[in-house]
Amino acid sequence: DAAASSTFYSKLFGWQLQPMSADLVGFATSAGPPGALRSNVPAGFPGMVPYIAVPDVDAMLARVVAAGGTVEKPGWNVPMVGRLARFKDPSGTIYGLTTSALTGGLPRIPMPLGSNPKPPAGAICSLEMFAADGAAAARFFNELFGWGTLPTMTNYMAFDPGAGPGGVFQSHTPSLPALAYVYATSVEAKLAEIADAGGKKLGESMRMPGVGCFGYFTDPSGTSMGLIGP
Repeated sequence: DAAASSTFYSKLFGWQLQPMSADLVGFATSAGPPGALRSNVPAGFPGMVPYIAVPDVDAMLARVVAAGGTVEKPGWNVPMVGRLARFKDPSGTIYGLTTSALTGGLPRIPMPLGSNPKPPAGAICSLEMFAADGAAAARFFNELFGWGTLPTMTNYMAFDPGAGPGGVFQSHTPSLPALAYVYATSVEAKLAEIADAGGKKLGESMRMPGVGCFGYFTDPSGTSMGLIGP
């Protein structure tokens, strides 16, 4: 439900939304990457797909295949956006490629945990991507895109693309291959607002002393999302 979800994200997180086509609503957040809400997605398609900026989509897609990935959707052109494509990594998780990039590049957003800098409220601040083998995913994305990685807890491998939000590869939940986190100054208060605005709170917030607070919800379209706060 593009209309209901657009109202939801505008009201709760201050996103600026602009219809782009019958199936796409573009958005800009308070910081970090822009994106789009997409409707009429095929059954089984993930709720979130991150796009990686590259200078040549088709050349990179060929490198992805040579490294063990597969083509999910070959390159196509979008007026005023650029060229895009999608691929599956060796774990089957879907990523996109795009020539579209913000002028001057996208600032790096460190994961807002512990003493790290905190982004403005409403920013997409971290990603969680499924990878059956964290070490293999680290090699794959380092060799192709230059991402830095660091093992953290069991079943988690942190990644840093060097621009935009970083995140973690997780190996425990293939049924949720991609999850975006939004920064909130109070996770508990935001979860209450979400429940009042047509979303659904998924369990209670979880606080890790010295690290941060985490919460989970679904938006009015049923898409799973996360919250991170102090």
